[in-house]
Amino acid sequence: MTWGPSMTLQKFSRKTIEAIRYYVYGLKKSGSRDYFYIGKGKGNRVFSHINQKIKKGILDPKFELIQSLKDQGGVEIDIIRHGLSEHEALLIESTLIDALGVFQLTNKVRGVDSNQFGLMPPESLDQQYKGLPFNRNIKAVCFKINKRWRKNMSPQELYDSVRGSWRVDIGRAKNADFGIGVRDGVIRAIYSIHFWETVPDREPVRYRFQGMSSVNMQKYLGYTLNHIKAHDVRGPFFYLNC
Repeated sequence: MTWGPSMTLQKFSRKTIEAIRYYVYGLKKSGSRDYFYIGKGKGNRVFSHINQKIKKGILDPKFELIQSLKDQGGVEIDIIRHGLSEHEALLIESTLIDALGVFQLTNKVRGVDSNQFGLMPPESLDQQYKGLPFNRNIKAVCFKINKRWRKNMSPQELYDSVRGSWRVDIGRAKNADFGIGVRDGVIRAIYSIHFWETVPDREPVRYRFQGMSSVNMQKYLGYTLNHIKAHDVRGPFFYLNC
């Protein structure tokens, strides 16, 4: 379906809408094989991007690209799958965004449950599900990075999210040999702590550690701390043996 001078369809008929239920669609430059946007919709959702006349006051690279393509042959629309439930459409949308690469698309975010079920290397998948209890007798501060963690984080992003900016008991924290990043009870990163420093311009005082990835402890990525009583604290971190 090409949105150009020859295209006249601007909405589906009522019977079509009833028949196709939810669907997943892709937008691409006319004549191209590469999608710049993947979406899921119902009714005439697919036409809303093309019919949008003005920017909505937010950063919207999709809108900008569609406008720029109007003088270059227009935009082609593919209905990739239809006859879906909403959840099926969300899963297919998420899968396509992962497989095609969200950073090559104008999609602002990855699809539903992408961090849990989406594209990942075998190592990450094993870490997510192996569920072995971590029982090493070490001194550590464990930081809950539930909302910060993403499966596609760079090593630097992961390190920064774990060492962070925390209101630790610095006297107690200085006894720790390791800083552990925990997401929903699962160990996602382990660093050897070299020293602690105050975070500039923060009141009350917050601290972060300087350290490096602990090579000897990498085999414990994916182990769980859910069995440890200290994990049940409501705060953003807890201590092991210190």
